[in-house]
Amino acid sequence: MSLPTHHLYVHVPFCRLVCAYCDFVTVGGRRADVAHYADVLLAEMKLRPASGQLATIYFGGGTPSLLPAAGVARVVDAAVEQWGSAPTEVSLEANPSSRESPDWAGLRAAGVNRISLGIQSLRDPELQALARGQTSAEGLAAYAAARAAGFENVSIDLIYGIPGQALADWADGLRLVLALAPEHLSLYALQLALAPDEWAAPPRPGALRWRRRMVSRQDDGLAAAQYQLAEELLDAAGFRHYELSSWAQPGLESRHNSAYWERRPYTGIGAGAHSFDGRTRSWNDRELDRYIGRTEGAQRALAGSEELDEPTRAFEAVALGLRRVDGFSRSTFATEFGADPLARFAPAVGQGTAAELLEVEDDAIRLTARGRLFANEALVAFAPAIRSR
Repeated sequence: MSLPTHHLYVHVPFCRLVCAYCDFVTVGGRRADVAHYADVLLAEMKLRPASGQLATIYFGGGTPSLLPAAGVARVVDAAVEQWGSAPTEVSLEANPSSRESPDWAGLRAAGVNRISLGIQSLRDPELQALARGQTSAEGLAAYAAARAAGFENVSIDLIYGIPGQALADWADGLRLVLALAPEHLSLYALQLALAPDEWAAPPRPGALRWRRRMVSRQDDGLAAAQYQLAEELLDAAGFRHYELSSWAQPGLESRHNSAYWERRPYTGIGAGAHSFDGRTRSWNDRELDRYIGRTEGAQRALAGSEELDEPTRAFEAVALGLRRVDGFSRSTFATEFGADPLARFAPAVGQGTAAELLEVEDDAIRLTARGRLFANEALVAFAPAIRSR
């Protein structure tokens, strides 16, 4: 009998430049600390239990490609030894700036077999608007270098909803990226939170001023049109739209991210990293020096944890299930929670279908094409039903 799958997330907070729109746990500069950070990650891994069969590793950030390839190899090797199983997918996020170009061949030799490249745009005016610190030429060069090193699974991140980005500009940028023939695309609307939630890092004062200027120029209607255009172009190019922001060539969907949407257990190591064992969510200290100090003192740098009650788990099953374009299974939900979601959430489902945000087909509940544009509106209706239990 095979063990249930487990997944490892490795957070690398270092960045050469911290983007003003980023809500992740990051630190600018501190290049001298990067190599030593691998030692800290290994120290934390020894403090964490290894359950299940390790299926994926994901190096996220920050800019994980700043880690020396030898450090990446040590983390991968330690994880394989600790779990006693080799992952089928090892992803690493990389920044395309030529000033921080990684050792691509070294990363490939370290066991990384999937690259997520943060190109964000192949149009220089858009990169300048985002203050990305890179050019479109650097993005193309980084993609070519990853391919030359033997990476056969490359994902590209793009941002839409950028002030000044017309629909035609977005179409041109998508066509440029499609010409590269990546295996995967992640498309994100520019989010400019002025009051971040508990999951996000608080914006720095300069970033907050930048966000206020930019948010006043955003056009939600245009962003919706850009999303619809992406669906059309990527469908015509043979990509499978499998999650709200994710498209892949068939069979090359992100296994690690899919584990999140399927609510599978995962361990997160690194400053600010989150973990989930199926019932309890926990998170590390996000302040880098405290994280390092506590971990090197052989203590888990735990900042907090919460045991999810049954209503919260049920809501997350719905919320994460609806992120998937295919939706979620009514029978699987009923097996876990004891009731068909059509019965448990009858008002929310009725409201969503009446508004043409949700559709029910046999065993599946999913967002409609309209619902994918208004996903939050579709989900809000489920929350009161959960709180009332």
